[in-house]
Amino acid sequence: MNKERIRIPAAAEILGVEPRTVQALALRGELPGAAKIGGLWTFDPAALRSWIKSQERLCQEKAQRTRREKSRRNTATGVATRYGQGSRLHLGSIDSAYEQAMQKLRNAASTKNAIG
Repeated sequence: MNKERIRIPAAAEILGVEPRTVQALALRGELPGAAKIGGLWTFDPAALRSWIKSQERLCQEKAQRTRREKSRRNTATGVATRYGQGSRLHLGSIDSAYEQAMQKLRNAASTKNAIG
């Protein structure tokens, strides 16, 4: 069994992150196999590689859950339900609606002025 320990730069290479990220993860206790020895962070490379594999599995499981939840949102007809898309008005129809509203206001104002 290999009991070698590595320091932050080598751990950063294994994890594919910056050395400061490794240090921060170690300080928060999020990295397995991390130990501060003589004031220096050291790591078990096998534990880091195993942790990466578990993180990969978690990401894959999350993606699968997301896909399942998306498919559940589909209606019975199989058409995806729209969420948070906002108004379906196009710029042209907004301009048209604005012009119609302004015309009504102008007409109302001219009718009021003619009467009163």
